[in-house]
Amino acid sequence: MSAEKIAKGAAKAASDANTNARDELEALKNQLEEFLNKHVVPSVTDAANSAVSSARDMAQHQRKNVETNVSAKPLLSIGISAVVGFVLGRLSR
Repeated sequence: MSAEKIAKGAAKAASDANTNARDELEALKNQLEEFLNKHVVPSVTDAANSAVSSARDMAQHQRKNVETNVSAKPLLSIGISAVVGFVLGRLSR
């Protein structure tokens, strides 16, 4: 009988340890999710929004630059476009 009591006690202790470990892991997971949602996600979102804004500003600046160059030398722009179109057309065959 003594061996059975020891075995039952060990099984109960192992079960309790398993439950405690699961509870602690669940609590740790919840803390990690809370940390990520409070600190990491907003920082990454702000950085992404800043990068998108910068890229949009750069694209708009380049578009204005191209418009200025094309309007300053329209014949040269048409000639360059024709040559590029011809070369791309030949390469696509």
